[in-house]
Amino acid sequence: MPANTAGWLTAEVGRQPWLVYGLMRTAVGYSANVSAGNGLFTLLGFMGLYALLAILFLFIVHRQIEHGPNIHPNVEPQPITVAGD
Repeated sequence: MPANTAGWLTAEVGRQPWLVYGLMRTAVGYSANVSAGNGLFTLLGFMGLYALLAILFLFIVHRQIEHGPNIHPNVEPQPITVAGD
């Protein structure tokens, strides 16, 4: 998981944005409509998406490294000229 996502998650869970400070206790702040299975399914879905993106990134980087730089054989390098010479 990227560091920025982990930081965001830590900040949001730490401050519990769904609760009103001083008016609602943590024990009553959860949703009875969202089960642990739903949370696990979502977590696994995000992990799978991140894994897929990581594999795709590595595949593209590997392909670019194998391809090498673009070299145009018919183009000759031009000498550098400085104004005033």
